[in-house]
Parts: sequence; C-alpha cells; structure tokens
Amino acid sequence: MESAPLSLKFVIVGGSVAGLTSGYILRRAGHEVVILEKSDGKTKAGGSLRCPPNMTRILNEFPGMEALLRSQGTQCSGYGFTRADTLERIGFMKFHDEIMTELRAHFLVVQYDDLYSHLTSLCSGAGAVIKYESRVVDIKAAGGSTTVVLEDGSALSPDIVVAADGHNSIVRTIVAKDAEEDLESTHAVAGINISVPTEVIEQDPDLKSLCNYTELSIWMGSGSSVVGTLDKNAELFNFSLCCPESLGICESDWDEIRAKKRPLPFDLSGYDTRLQKLINMGSTCYPTVHQLHVQHEAVGLDGTVVLVGDAAHSILIHGSHNSAMAIEDAATLGRLFSRISTRNQIPMLLNAYQEIRHPRTKLMQEEEYQALSELSMQFGPVSEARDAALRPSLTMSFEDFQKAGSDNALVQIWEQYLVHFAYNAAEEVDNWWSMWGNSVVESKLAEDIKAVTIELETTVL
Repeated sequence: MESAPLSLKFVIVGGSVAGLTSGYILRRAGHEVVILEKSDGKTKAGGSLRCPPNMTRILNEFPGMEALLRSQGTQCSGYGFTRADTLERIGFMKFHDEIMTELRAHFLVVQYDDLYSHLTSLCSGAGAVIKYESRVVDIKAAGGSTTVVLEDGSALSPDIVVAADGHNSIVRTIVAKDAEEDLESTHAVAGINISVPTEVIEQDPDLKSLCNYTELSIWMGSGSSVVGTLDKNAELFNFSLCCPESLGICESDWDEIRAKKRPLPFDLSGYDTRLQKLINMGSTCYPTVHQLHVQHEAVGLDGTVVLVGDAAHSILIHGSHNSAMAIEDAATLGRLFSRISTRNQIPMLLNAYQEIRHPRTKLMQEEEYQALSELSMQFGPVSEARDAALRPSLTMSFEDFQKAGSDNALVQIWEQYLVHFAYNAAEEVDNWWSMWGNSVVESKLAEDIKAVTIELETTVL
C-alpha cells in the first residue's frame, strides 16, 4: 500500500484487535495515528479467535503474520455436525484443498493474545503511538474541529476519530445521541466461552478423541448449541455454549457464574452425559449476554467519527465472523484513506466506507444469528429435516459437489460459505474507486483551481 498524498491525524479509541489493525493500516498509509486504550495493556485476555479465509488473507499481508499464523494457528479441516443428545454424527462440510487453494487462505484458530501481541508490535514499529490507561469520556465536534476528551482532563484534536472500543462503545453512544438514534436491540444471545486443557481431556477415555480433531465441531442441542475448536499450540480445547436468547440473565449475574459460585443457566439435561462432562471440565469460564443492536450509520458527528468492529455492528461474538468483520472494516478504511489527497475528500471517503461496509456487516449479522438459531432449534420435525439435509455430506467428495446441481441443499450451503470466505476487502475498495474515483479526483482538481484563483486575485490586488 502506497502512502497517501495527504497525511491526516487519526485518533483510535480502543486498542484491541480492531483498533490495532486499523492503526497499523492507517499508519502504513502515511497517516499520524494515536491509539487510546483504557486498560494497562498487560492483562492477558485468553481464549482463541476463529480466522476464516476472508480474515486470514488480510492478515497474511502484514509483516511476519503469515509465519505467526502458520506456526501458532491451528488449521480447521471443516465443519462437523453432531447431535448433542446422542453424539450421532450428522454431517461434515469439508474444507476441500481444491477450494482453499482457490481462496488463497485457510480457516484457522489462533490464540487472541498471540494475535494481539503481534499487532501491537506492528503498530509500534510503524510509528503509531499507543497510550494505555487512557479512557475517553467525550467527543466534541464544532466549527470544523473535533476534540477527544480523556478522563484525566487532557484532550486531543484529530482530523478523524476511529471508534474501535467494542460492543459497549462509548463513542457509538455519543454518535447515536448526536444523531438522535435509538440503539434498540433486535435479539439478545446468552453464551459462555470455556477452555479445557487437552491434558485433562486426554485422561478421559470418552473424550480423548477430541484431541485429534482438526475440524470446527458443532453439537446441535434443543434450544442451545456448542461449537468447539482444538488449539494444538495452546494445548486447549475451546468451545462456546450458546443460546439464541438472553435466558433472562443480567450482565451482573455472570460474575458469580464466572467464579463458578452458580451453575450455568443452560438446561444441559438433554445433552449426552459425555458432552455434559466436557462442559464441566472447563478451566476458564467467560460468560456473556450479547445484545444484537440495530445497525445504524458507521459515520457520525458531522463526518468526524467512524466506527469499526463491534462498535459499528454487533456480529455474533460466538460465531465465525466477528473478528473477521473488524479486520475487513480496518482494511477497507485504510485502503480508502491511502488515496486521500485533500481534506474535502474526507466526507466522500467516509461515505464510501459506509456504502461498502454496511450491506456486508448487516448481512453477516443476520446470517450469523440465523445460523445459531438453526443449530439450536428445538428437537422435532424441523430439526430432523435439517439433519436429513446434512447427512449426505458425510460421504460426499469434492467431485460429488462439483457434479451436484445448484438446487442441491448442500451445494447451496457451500456456496453461501464460499461467498463469505471469498470476500476481498481490497477489491471492494478498488471496485468502488473504479466507479466513483473520478468524482474524488475532480474534487481535488476543483480545490486546486479555487486555490489558484484566490492566489491570482490576491496577486492582482
């Protein structure tokens, strides 16, 4: 990526994966970047991230990242579907080599802390400034200038604020209040992330085979579901137990659950006893109630604030594309602003970001929730029909998929996966630029003509 002809000042609120990725790409494009992180940056988050090909492909372009993902990531071989009550194997959607080669990226599982550490090093090495223990309390936009106010009373005046402060974003609240938007929720999802050391699983004859799994394992229950992945490098089996409703649990109630002073609020009685045993083996427990809010504009405060990641959209955090959407956001924003040459182009490029990202993230939010609902549907005729549609995948080869018609249910499922896996954020920006770039360039030309005219008039006078 080439440096932009014009260098802007960006303040990024939030220093996790979304903020760090945005900061690195914007800095690589030649902009000044300050990242404000409210934590001390030393606390280990733990847990793993799913990196589908559309995310992996972006990360592989960063220095040292491909080697990191190759050495520390675990490559997933496909989606495995199992009934949670009987452990009957229902289906397997294999990530065939022919498909993954075409995609130029793999579906990986990587430790959050490994990715976070590498992104932090990249940002610092590129010249971005990361300020820890810096809590933002307000953002003000007036008279063409923007001020970011911190808790300690200090303030920064950037050209653009990037909100990467997560699901409970204070910046989004400020933007929504300014736009008089209602941050209503469409759904509430209760979930819990659990990690079990593989050495513990290996000692159990009923479960030790999990330590050889390379697939993304899905256990479909009646009203809830479990998705698990093996992280060989961390020697952990990580899984999410999820329900497409809140279960009437408040955020504050989860503290006692996390400390295991209260049982999990999920009805596990219908689960096979072996699966119940696995869930109760958890060495760590991170419960959540995820409010899926209505997606509004990602640009606010007179075009001075732009939202990325969970601050912009509530993609299901227990799904496969939550982190990927944040990485795509960052890549889109950075590539757009690598082309800026004059300040009057800022509104056009921010509108382009909104135009490119909104349809994509809105669709992913809807489809990820729909997928959770289908995996967690109550046992009955509808779930039996789902299982019947998946069973042929257990024996279908890549050639079988190629020969099957477009009306085949499994082909349709695979095509949906492929559309998302093949999404290329850079190409989307380039496509937008090929259509509308002339308008952006003409705005620069108009500004140059205006400047020359003023200079000539001044000279004449």
